Order: sequence, then structure tokens, then C-alpha cells
Amino acid sequence: MRPASVQAFVAEQHAPDATLYLLLDPLADCAADDPLRIEVLRQTLGDDAVTPVHRPDLIHTPSACPVLVTLATPGSSPSQALLALSALRAHEEVDRHKRYVCGWLSSSAPSQALSAHIVSLGWLPLEQGRIFFPIHEPVRLELLAGTFGNNEGPWWPIRRWFLPTSSGAGSVLVGGPERRSVPGPYTTAVQQDAPMVAALLNCWRRALNLPLAYAPARWSGPTALPPQAAAQAYIHIQQARELGLSREDDILTLALHRLMLHPHLHQHTGFRAVIEQAVQGQAPLSQLLVPYNDIALQRAVSDLTYAGAPQ
Repeated sequence: MRPASVQAFVAEQHAPDATLYLLLDPLADCAADDPLRIEVLRQTLGDDAVTPVHRPDLIHTPSACPVLVTLATPGSSPSQALLALSALRAHEEVDRHKRYVCGWLSSSAPSQALSAHIVSLGWLPLEQGRIFFPIHEPVRLELLAGTFGNNEGPWWPIRRWFLPTSSGAGSVLVGGPERRSVPGPYTTAVQQDAPMVAALLNCWRRALNLPLAYAPARWSGPTALPPQAAAQAYIHIQQARELGLSREDDILTLALHRLMLHPHLHQHTGFRAVIEQAVQGQAPLSQLLVPYNDIALQRAVSDLTYAGAPQ
């Protein structure tokens, strides 16, 4: 996420008759003298420019709720300095548990109506009733968007939502009055796994920074992680469960080995036997894999490659 990306979003995706908003989450750290601190923005832009997004799970602590900051009203231009600062902040936060900058939104809706709509997006169905998730958080929103098809989703009256993604880049969610997709039960299941997805993403980033002697499948692209990294992480978690793993550490261990070594490592006979031992509770998977040094791992990957396992 670079300032040029946000500037391009404003120039190419933000309509002149719409309002440009910045969505911030005070649950993330922000220094007292930071120009993006909500109190500082109130002084810079005025009280009317800051609209709270009242999370129903934080009703007793309104100061912890997200806020929409009006960067530009229809016909006006946003501060280039604030755009650059918010983009740099989003770039710095890619590997943090909580992200302060949650995106840039273009909409013709008044701020109060937009705030209410963002809250409504977090109410997802259960078999009986519904449950609230803070889907304004980037990883959760990335997962939610992934459950819909291209150019689909319940975003309207948000015309465009520029989301800082787990890859370190950005993605634009497109809303339209004719695109009113309704979340299904699967959407709720995905959100329930969001904390584990975030944990796997963090492990993945750390692993990419290690001087590993053998990691043939490691990501080496221009961004911190590959595109749609959150969706990939969720799929790996589900596949680990399908193999019988239930402990979070075991699930993360298997997923990380597949991401760094070979996507079909779990299909290797020797590796599968070790997974079965972990499923049976003989020991954590990480301990069972200790005998697998680089030579053994190379042999396993070579076996999969020559056996014709999909790459």
C-alpha cells in the first residue's frame, strides 16, 4: 500500500458528486501526536467531519468504536497530506494484529447512514437468529468479500471501498443498487475462523523473513503475501480440519509447511503418516516433524513432483 495507490483510487474511482471517507479504528495504537489521531483530526477538519460507527458489542465504550472521517465533500478535493499519511500508515500496519486504517470509502450517503450501514454488514445469519462481527476490520472484510462473486456484495450505498488487504496491497469493493447480495450461513462460518486466519497470516509473514535453507514454495512476489492471501489461509485451515487435525497449533503447522514447501505435502505417504499420528494425539505435529530435516523435506517434495502431484 503506497500513497500512489490511494491517490489513484481517489482520481479514478471516487466520483466528484460523492463524499470521500477514511475509516479508522481506535482499538489500534495511535500516538498522541499522530496527525491521524481522531482528536487531532477533529481539530484539523472539525467535529462534523468525524462520525462514530456504533458497534453493538462496544455500546458501553463508544470511544473504542470506529469512526468515519470526511476527507472531501462533493465537489472538493481531499488533503493530499492526509491521503499520503493514511496510505503510509496502512502500509506499516500490514503485519499488526489491529489495523488503525481500515480503508477509504466513496459514497453519496450521509455519514450517519453510512455508519449504520457498516454496522449492518456485521450482522450475519445463524441457524437461529444472527451474530455480529466487526467486519470493518481489514482481514474480516477481506474474508467477507471473498465469500461473494466478482463485483458482488452488500456494499451499497458504498460505491467504492478501497480495502488494505493482507497481501500488503489494496482491493476495491464495488457497490451498486443492483448488487445487493445477501450473506449466507457459510459467511458466518468464515468469520468465526477469522482469528485463526489472522494467526496463520502472521506466521506466514514471519516465515518469509527467516533465512530458510529450503522453502521452494515460498512467496517471492512484490507484495508481503500473495493476492487473496486471507482466502488461501482459510482454505488451508479447512483442509487441515478435513484431514482430522483439531488443535490450532497442528493446523497452523501443516498449513505453513504446505505454503512454504509444497501445496500437496499432506498427500505424501510419509508426511500423511505423521499427520495421522498428530490426529491420534500421539504428539503435537510440530514435534512429530522434528526428524524431517531439509534432506528429508527435499526428498518428500521430489517424490510429489515426480509422482505428478499438481503444482
